[in-house]
Amino acid sequence: MDFIYLLLIILTLVFIWFESLRVREMVIEHCKHLCREANLQLLDQTVALVSFSLKRTGKGSVALLRKYQFEVSENGIDRVSGFVTLLGSRIIETRLEGPEGINTFHQSKLH
Repeated sequence: MDFIYLLLIILTLVFIWFESLRVREMVIEHCKHLCREANLQLLDQTVALVSFSLKRTGKGSVALLRKYQFEVSENGIDRVSGFVTLLGSRIIETRLEGPEGINTFHQSKLH
């Protein structure tokens, strides 16, 4: 029985790891698309997970709330931080926080 529990734990961790990789790749593609649309350059071609927690959705279920950070530049010199927030595997907000303030490109209600 201990072997079965250990195997279930390992399989669960592997599933979580692969799901995290899938979501991260989805966020990278979203950021690349945003940069193409806004004529910006995605610096380092990557995103970084900065926070995660559990949050209740509008339907009452519990989902993972993740926030990723990325950096963009208009001219290759200055850096502006951007953030993508996901609830489960759905992007609910994308924003850039530059010297002129915060620009929100995408925002949806939590449902």
